Amino acid sequence: MSRASSRPPSPPAFRTLTEIRARRRGPGLTADDWADAALWSLVDGVDALSVERLARALGVTKGSLYWHFEGREALLRAALARWEQLATGDVIRRLEQLPTPRERLSQLLSVTFEPGPVGRIEVAIAAAAANPLIQPVLARVSRRRIDYVVALYREMGLSSREARSWALQAYSTYVGLLHLAIASPDTLRSARERADYLQHLSRALMPP
Repeated sequence: MSRASSRPPSPPAFRTLTEIRARRRGPGLTADDWADAALWSLVDGVDALSVERLARALGVTKGSLYWHFEGREALLRAALARWEQLATGDVIRRLEQLPTPRERLSQLLSVTFEPGPVGRIEVAIAAAAANPLIQPVLARVSRRRIDYVVALYREMGLSSREARSWALQAYSTYVGLLHLAIASPDTLRSARERADYLQHLSRALMPP
């Protein structure tokens, strides 16, 4: 196993609005650029996703979007598909390059519990769970993530029942910590305090 394959998987690489705006002077905006921009707009609520508002934020005309999408609903669907791909599918694919289930779980915990702006997208999508376009995607993503963690615990020797309990504990801890980071960002007051807590979580969620 090479050194590169043992590195932790990086957090999902959604382009920032600054990076997307910079692409106007190069190859132009792609469908993925628009989808990433739409995801960031969801941080302000689903109603904040407006073609006109997004075009102004990116410094382009609405016509630029219609090269790729029929309208707002198609853009939202693409944004959710992009989130599902980068924040779940790609993370699992990279984890599977690691040699053991214990190492995969350890690296998964180190990535998912690390703070970052992408967490705001996760919280925004969860907060909009009642939206008929978002609900089935959110349910599918949550189910896939939990099933993957169950499989890791099973590979580590736990029974099916034990593995599901451990996986639900891990995932609910992740969701709760995300919301805490947004609602009360000063709870973990320093980088050292956060690092100590993340080490505690890793120990608590790693079976002996």
